[in-house]
Amino acid sequence: MKNFKYLLSFLVCFLILSNDSTSAKVVFHGGYAFETFKGQKVAAAYVSIFNQSDKDLVIKSITSTICEVAEIHDTVLEGEIMRMKKVESLNIPARSEFYFQPGSTHIMLMGLNQELKDGTNFKLNFEFKNKQNLNVEIMVLNKKLRENLLDKK
Repeated sequence: MKNFKYLLSFLVCFLILSNDSTSAKVVFHGGYAFETFKGQKVAAAYVSIFNQSDKDLVIKSITSTICEVAEIHDTVLEGEIMRMKKVESLNIPARSEFYFQPGSTHIMLMGLNQELKDGTNFKLNFEFKNKQNLNVEIMVLNKKLRENLLDKK
């Protein structure tokens, strides 16, 4: 019986240590979107992701209860025209960071089912290739702040 207790303790410790703890090694910071006007059906969200793990992190999809569809879009210059293109999955290499930001790669929220109001929050759910899901809080900022930020570029 004593040996069984040791074996059981060993197995429990092994399972705990071998568990994929990616969530503790992935940090989301500074998630935000700008407020929308009544009836607006599209918005964008931005967040910084820090992959502190030793494994690449692959974002497979993003969902939210505030919209019908959330997609990763990249802004690319084609000739003299800026276009947005859907990104099917996004790889964040081990020990690196990625920034969703205006005028670059961003999260497109389409089919909004509510107005985004200054000072409120909503969640985005990130699904990773390893089947892990992480919820991220997104803060809604005043649209005047957006105008000030874009004017400074």
